[in-house]
Amino acid sequence: MHLTILGCGTILQQGTSANCSGYLLDHNLLFDCGPGIWKALYQHKISIGHLNNIFLTHFHVDHTSDLGPLLLNRLLYSNLKEIPLNIIGPPGLREWFSNLKTLLGRWSEDLAINLNEIRNEPYQTADHNITCKYTGHTDNSICYRVEKDGKSFFYSGDTGYSDNVIALATDCQLAVLEASNSDKTHTKEHLTPHLAGKIAARAGVQKLVLTHMYPEVLEGNPAKEASSAFTGEIILAQEGMAIDF
Repeated sequence: MHLTILGCGTILQQGTSANCSGYLLDHNLLFDCGPGIWKALYQHKISIGHLNNIFLTHFHVDHTSDLGPLLLNRLLYSNLKEIPLNIIGPPGLREWFSNLKTLLGRWSEDLAINLNEIRNEPYQTADHNITCKYTGHTDNSICYRVEKDGKSFFYSGDTGYSDNVIALATDCQLAVLEASNSDKTHTKEHLTPHLAGKIAARAGVQKLVLTHMYPEVLEGNPAKEASSAFTGEIILAQEGMAIDF
């Protein structure tokens, strides 16, 4: 499998411009589509014609706001307008997308879009098997596990410390876990680097990628904090980073 990190920042302005959540797996599966992801796709020369599956973890703006620009580009490239686009997400996706179309305008009705609300049932593409579980970040937030040819990938989205997350990440080669909060600012809806490390250790993952870190986390030593619970390889997410596993 091949992961490209298109965005790993937060909604807060920081020292350098940071794209929000967007993770491209095997060049054709996009997980979340926050601010900056449309531009990142262009910069990485990723054709939107290859993105036929977009997976949303929840509906907060820092994970979804660039979906509109992506859809408009599919419309303007007339050869893509008729190609079905699968948008996959938690329960509430249809209602959320209906509201989005109202904001976007009538042109959004001209696109071939399939909406898939998933709970515990698997979702399959030609090459990948995807499963999900609830994280508890919001009432309907989910995390994803992707399997292909004996390899496995896990993406937490936003989450607190959760047995569901541990169960779905178990034995994954690569796990991307948010680490939004420091120990001083910790809330039950998000992880700290230490808690992300604890989840990785309990799940027995091979590599841990820490992402979605607010400034106070980055001012510390998140890798060291995670290593207090997890002895495997720890990677701090960076925009443009590519990881093969």
